[in-house]
Amino acid sequence: MAAHRRLDFIGAFLVLFVSMPVQAASFDYSHYEALLKRYTKPGVSIDGVRGTAVDYAALAKETGKQGSDYNTLLKALASFNPETLDNREDKKAFWINVYNIAAVKTIIDHYPVDSIRSRKIKLSGLPWDRKAISVGGREYSLGQIENDILLDTFKDLRIHFTINCASVSCVNLRQEPYRGTTLSKQLEEQAREFLGDRQKGLLIDRKKRIIYLSQIFKFDKKDFDKLGGGAVHFVLPFLPPEDQEFIKKEKVAVEYLNYDWKLNDIKNAR
Repeated sequence: MAAHRRLDFIGAFLVLFVSMPVQAASFDYSHYEALLKRYTKPGVSIDGVRGTAVDYAALAKETGKQGSDYNTLLKALASFNPETLDNREDKKAFWINVYNIAAVKTIIDHYPVDSIRSRKIKLSGLPWDRKAISVGGREYSLGQIENDILLDTFKDLRIHFTINCASVSCVNLRQEPYRGTTLSKQLEEQAREFLGDRQKGLLIDRKKRIIYLSQIFKFDKKDFDKLGGGAVHFVLPFLPPEDQEFIKKEKVAVEYLNYDWKLNDIKNAR
């Protein structure tokens, strides 16, 4: 009988334990923020395009230093369970940061390279399905993070303005981590900044009635058509009133700006 009661007690305890909600947690971005402030430089020009560059050579030196911000950050991600994050905005911000960290890590793992599409990273020149980073004991590729987690889960097209693929024509790498509490503001700022950039975001030729968009809108056309009513309709709220009025009045054609895959490396800056 005593043994039977013990089994009943253990069974009840296990049921209680399994049914207990996962305790909410937050991720410490201090090491990531330190890296961003130390190794990124905004307002530089590469191939005539202005943006934020990364000092990959200096950052690569951190990989050999035990306890460095870089190594500490990667270890923290490898052991962190993202399901413990408190809410949807925290989770969205977390995975945006993870994508950007994974893109930088992809470069550092193979540095020196001239592009994230270098055959040194992947022979096909398409690194998106290559496992790039460990989070909570699982390996993730850039494609998984962008498509399976960020876009499929959150269905927020503004995410495209936050994830940086380590390239000149990509959106600028923000000099601070994304955080759930400030994410809405950060998303809006990123969208307006990118679409206000005539070299890589959006350019209107009023004479020819052509709107030139970043090739990001071409790469992910299905997303913008399905969730945003098309790229032109989606970008309108982020544009100045005079541009909105012109696009609404005129029948504009859509073409795409050139896309420069050169690495956003500070050594390429002029």
